[in-house]
Amino acid sequence: MANKFKRSATCLLVSMTLLLGGCANTGSSLLSGTKPDPRLTSGEQSKLFSSSAAQGCGVGALTGAGLGALAGALAGDSKKVLIGAAAGGAAGCAAGIATNYYLDSLKKDYATTADRLQAMDKDISKDTADVAKTSAAMKEVISDNHAALTKISLQKDNAGFDKASANKELAQVDTNIKVMKDKIKVMKEKTAGYKVALQDQKTDNAADKGKLKTLNTEYSQLNGQITALESEANGLYSQRQAISLG
Repeated sequence: MANKFKRSATCLLVSMTLLLGGCANTGSSLLSGTKPDPRLTSGEQSKLFSSSAAQGCGVGALTGAGLGALAGALAGDSKKVLIGAAAGGAAGCAAGIATNYYLDSLKKDYATTADRLQAMDKDISKDTADVAKTSAAMKEVISDNHAALTKISLQKDNAGFDKASANKELAQVDTNIKVMKDKIKVMKEKTAGYKVALQDQKTDNAADKGKLKTLNTEYSQLNGQITALESEANGLYSQRQAISLG
């Protein structure tokens, strides 16, 4: 009987591994066959804002589920295997995302508030520059995609309209939108980390207080840039949703 429970736990873990592996790859395979505009993915853009903290959820969930299932198996209770896996997976996911990952890394790497503020200054400055580069690339693509969608919208009811070609253009726009939304999601995750870390900094030192005030201003400006970029991407998404070729 004990072996049966252990086999159940093992099967569950294998299934979850495959599931999480599939989830991790979903972003790149949903629209397979249509490549995004190279301005969004080639060169430097391939590295900027391409890794989401959500990936940590997959790893954390798998680890948590494994421990939960193992506990149930060792107890010789099949129900505990399932319950333990579910509870452990939820806890693992929370550990992957909701435990203030950026703040935790600051506390681990820097002992003083002054050092943490200096590190945050470098990180926020770098992300501000990277957002500017990514925004420039995205805005070019958004502008071109707006024009393509407008052309399709005006011509789709005309005689001789090339529907097959238009569908390819729409698939290209869909792929571009997905890439842009994924990058913006990562940007927002990073700024959320900055917000939590800034709120956690407490100091009575005048110099540190001044630095913290400056960083809060820089954070607000960075967040505003991301919000504006998201608005433009959403505008393209809305225009695309309004077009149907039947």
